[in-house]
Amino acid sequence: METINMSNENINRLIYTSALKLDAEDFKGFLRHCGESFRYAIKAYSPELGKEMTWLDHGRNGMQDLFAMLPQHVRMKGRFKRHVSVYSVDRQEDGQARAHSSVLLIHTDPEGNSKLFAAGQYFDVIDLSGDAPRLVERVVHLETRELGPGMHIPV
Repeated sequence: METINMSNENINRLIYTSALKLDAEDFKGFLRHCGESFRYAIKAYSPELGKEMTWLDHGRNGMQDLFAMLPQHVRMKGRFKRHVSVYSVDRQEDGQARAHSSVLLIHTDPEGNSKLFAAGQYFDVIDLSGDAPRLVERVVHLETRELGPGMHIPV
């Protein structure tokens, strides 16, 4: 598999742009940055259960269906903003890269009050074989385990 020489800047830009697309609720734009075999999962470790929990696990089609159903869900009022810091990018011999990032999700209610909503990490697998990097997998591992009702958009 031939890999185009992409800098870490291109990979970082993909991670940041994916967060901006989710902030803007531009879900079609988000999916344009994902490969055909894209997989998205949200996980958290439960000390009470002594094991990892999977809260969401969808392929690309499942994500498209989730995004299409969002207008019919009762949702939290206000906006979300993601703050992402890329810790590391490790290139693999198979034409992919693995990136590890920190993510903070801040919620601002309609009155303008902002609060930290969730904290976690992104574990991304990125395909480098095309003309632009594409997300192949994103596992969101949350530290926050109490999200409350009305949170239906991806972290």
